[in-house]
Amino acid sequence: MKIHKVVAATLKQLPRQHRIALASTSLLVCAAFLWQPSSTVSLGSYSQDQRVDVTLTTDLEKLSDMNSEPIGAVVDPKDPEFIVPKDELDQQLEEVDVAHTHKVASGETLGSIFSQYALPISTMYTLIDVNKSIQNLRVGQTLEWSVDDEGQIQSFAIKRSAKTTDTFTLTANGYSYEKVEESGVIQPVFLTGRISGSFYNSALAAGLTANQIQTLAQKLQWRFDFGREARKGDRFAVSVEREFIDGRAVNKGDVKAIYYLSGNREVFAMRYDDNFYDADGKSLDRALRRIPLSKRYRISSPFNPTRKHPITGRISPHNGTDFATPRGTSVLAAGDGVVVKSSKHPLAGNYIVIKHGREYMTRYLHLDKRLVKVGEKVTMGERIALSGNTGRSTGPHLHYELIKKNRPVNAMKVPLPQASPVPSKERKTYLRQANEERQKLLEVMPG
Repeated sequence: MKIHKVVAATLKQLPRQHRIALASTSLLVCAAFLWQPSSTVSLGSYSQDQRVDVTLTTDLEKLSDMNSEPIGAVVDPKDPEFIVPKDELDQQLEEVDVAHTHKVASGETLGSIFSQYALPISTMYTLIDVNKSIQNLRVGQTLEWSVDDEGQIQSFAIKRSAKTTDTFTLTANGYSYEKVEESGVIQPVFLTGRISGSFYNSALAAGLTANQIQTLAQKLQWRFDFGREARKGDRFAVSVEREFIDGRAVNKGDVKAIYYLSGNREVFAMRYDDNFYDADGKSLDRALRRIPLSKRYRISSPFNPTRKHPITGRISPHNGTDFATPRGTSVLAAGDGVVVKSSKHPLAGNYIVIKHGREYMTRYLHLDKRLVKVGEKVTMGERIALSGNTGRSTGPHLHYELIKKNRPVNAMKVPLPQASPVPSKERKTYLRQANEERQKLLEVMPG
């Protein structure tokens, strides 16, 4: 008798409940076998230069999602290939502790803000241990911090109100906390000067601090470039709001407005509700788009500066956002700017770097084709490249990075500059205040 007939006859002799249990167990075993993932990887969809990488890494590490980069393929932002040339003003401002700011929005927590700007989460917990009130954030409050070249927070402040600021400062013994109460009177101070060398040195000579100069250079970057357009003989007047106690200034204050004359060219800007506008109430910012594509594509690998290698446990940061775009997809400039890099790199493949004023840069990696050259000016939405699969890549995609004040940030979450004018309901008030401020600066302007 054939084996299958013997098995069938034996099964018929079993009680009905036993036959049901045996059938259920067999189905579960088959399902588990079919579910087990295969350890082999098809190389058919990979280019010849990628096949070796996949073969070597498949059994050693968990790859990122398809249409991204292998976890071990980290592009070092300090690679000389990615270093962007700096003019004299950039070099001078580089010596200043860069102040980063963020206004708390609805639904945001201290943790989400730290993640947006790639700040160390371990430092956040250290600050909480120093004073737990740091977690109590309200919509509209302003955070300000500075970091060193290694990304360590040197100072952190929360402006709770017009009079109260919580400050955390890194000392030799760790972070110290102080609640600063402004008890003086805020008064305007006018600082004036004439360009005799560079704008930076002339502004220092006039009494402005390095941080105040940095504020002006960034806020007016689209209206007047102090590094390239300032000329000998130009005149300027700046109003600064300082706190006085018993007639003595207790801080350097914040810039309120500037009036700058270069030949027949007149530049005026005033701070209003933490933004800067011109004499007509138009924003001095240029907008940036969050996604440099004509439509949304699946994010195959999100921004994650603390990503760890699954085997070694070492930090393998992903400082950008990967979009699973088909090869040949149009890549658009995220904003107005100048192309400062357009080249090829072993890991990044074909890539482009665009500088947007003095505060922002964007990077576009793994491109199939570059459509712009170094030195070209681009506008927001202009086609600059075609996405591809060049360099170290697990499939066609676009790797997009947003750099703010020389540090990578999460382009999908951080607040982006908007070119909106003063709100219409406040326009009349602003225009009156701007005209008064302009007249005061004009009166103290050097002759």
